[in-house]
Amino acid sequence: MRHSLLQPATVLSLMLAALVLMLAVDLLLHDTIAQIFREGHTIEFLSGVYYLAAAVLLVAVMPTGLRRSQWHLPVILVLMFLRELDLDKALTTDGVLQLRLYSGPAPLPEKIAGAAVIVLILVCAWRLATRTVPGFVRGLRAGRADSWQVLLAGIAVAVSKSLDGIGRKLSAISHEIGAEVVVRASRIEEMLELVASMLLVMAVVLGRRIGWARQG
Repeated sequence: MRHSLLQPATVLSLMLAALVLMLAVDLLLHDTIAQIFREGHTIEFLSGVYYLAAAVLLVAVMPTGLRRSQWHLPVILVLMFLRELDLDKALTTDGVLQLRLYSGPAPLPEKIAGAAVIVLILVCAWRLATRTVPGFVRGLRAGRADSWQVLLAGIAVAVSKSLDGIGRKLSAISHEIGAEVVVRASRIEEMLELVASMLLVMAVVLGRRIGWARQG
């Protein structure tokens, strides 16, 4: 039963069914399409859920040895889940990635907690580069579907982050864009996050043995 639920077609069908169901509820309860892109609604909520699902599935399918050497992978996915739901900002005076949290008057416990999160991110990034990327590159060269899905997810995340707050970023270099363009860019950003999270779930399901992570 467990293995049948982890079939790629089954997992993809479940994700799409959840998306359609939540879209239907949002569209039935609200008058504008814009509602589905707002915080706590379909697109952002499911992006977070799928990041978390990828983390849980990854731990479930990892052999014991890989859980020890590649523990940073599910941790990164959990951090992405927290970031997607803006919990990095909700639990502190300023976001944990904001310099003003540490240079401003924020309470000391918040500064310590924020610094601990940053240290965790740096450790995960270092382990990702040294323990995971070599095997991941081999997977790309071998044409593994899971490796290519992770790559596509990474590209989607990178593009979405470049679109995040694009109006503010461009105004900082004295380039103004229309409000409609800002809205469209924001929606594309959210959709890319959703696509990335779904790709990561599928990558875990397709590569149950996590061959692309076999390093160290």
